[in-house]
Amino acid sequence: ADSYMLEHYSDYDISLEKVAEIVGLTPPYFSSLYKKEKKLGFLESLTEVRIKKAKEFLQNTNETIAKIASSVGYSDIKYFGKIFKKVTGITPNEFRQFYS
Repeated sequence: ADSYMLEHYSDYDISLEKVAEIVGLTPPYFSSLYKKEKKLGFLESLTEVRIKKAKEFLQNTNETIAKIASSVGYSDIKYFGKIFKKVTGITPNEFRQFYS
């Protein structure tokens, strides 16, 4: 499940249901096992992966915030900004200014 997530974090349609199907479990059972094993829910883990990748892009490229958001699986730049700030405490632009 984690390997699939790392390979497909940028897919807009990645979901708990899709990954559960790939690993051959029902969504509720997969969700329960995942949370028990990782101490985080599937969507929380996916968000963590996406924000980590976004930070890498912000530090190492000159791509626009919109392009980076799209590259890590967010079709809505405003939502990406909101999630990024919730996770990091700062906006993507502030992150880029401080860390690149």
